[in-house]
Amino acid sequence: MSAEEHILQIGSVAVPFTLQLKQRGTLGITVFPDGAVLVSAPQGAELDAISARLRRRGAWILRTRRYFEAFRPRTPERRYVNGETHRFLGRQLRLSLRSDEASRVHVEGMLLVVGGAELTDHSTIRKRVSAWYSSQARQIFAERLQACLADFAPEGISSPKLTVRRLTHRWGSMSRDGSHLVLNVRLVEAGRPEIDYVITHELCHILHPNHGRSFFELLDRKMPDWAKRKMRLERALA
Repeated sequence: MSAEEHILQIGSVAVPFTLQLKQRGTLGITVFPDGAVLVSAPQGAELDAISARLRRRGAWILRTRRYFEAFRPRTPERRYVNGETHRFLGRQLRLSLRSDEASRVHVEGMLLVVGGAELTDHSTIRKRVSAWYSSQARQIFAERLQACLADFAPEGISSPKLTVRRLTHRWGSMSRDGSHLVLNVRLVEAGRPEIDYVITHELCHILHPNHGRSFFELLDRKMPDWAKRKMRLERALA
């Protein structure tokens, strides 16, 4: 069984959906709490016919996505005060501001410790914490990239240049020629399995730039549980 990624235009709304062709007689539509849409269709079904059926169910799809949206967790605006929760590598850390300690940021158990005398300045705290996250992300992503690349040794894929920055709508992107990988700095908030999913997804794009059947066949081989990792990522960092 393979999966393909497509976009369904419902009025002014573009809805991504995953299409799976199976041995079944009817079309099935599942809308998940994270807003993802899975369509199960009979083997041999034409994409145009599937899309037409989906548009007829368009109002229900949009309504269901809006329903789940109302219950989806949101990351609150950061205030950088004592006790505030920050995620790192899948864990919830509490911010601990210590003006009597050396000026550095580090993890201590379940605490994210920020030391220094200027801790009444929340703008400075924000900048220092952000710089720490960026530094950690560059180091961890570089390590995970090399680990994930080992799975692509049979394909002879070379290591792409890695850039870490804040992205608005994506966890990562790969240049069309496969030479440059960009990862969202926020991804370091997720666990290593979810980080590996994003990197593996982007490495598959070196061989298959589009989300076609060949892409998902490769992703299934390299990471059979990718869909579960993807769901955990989206739920944790919504």
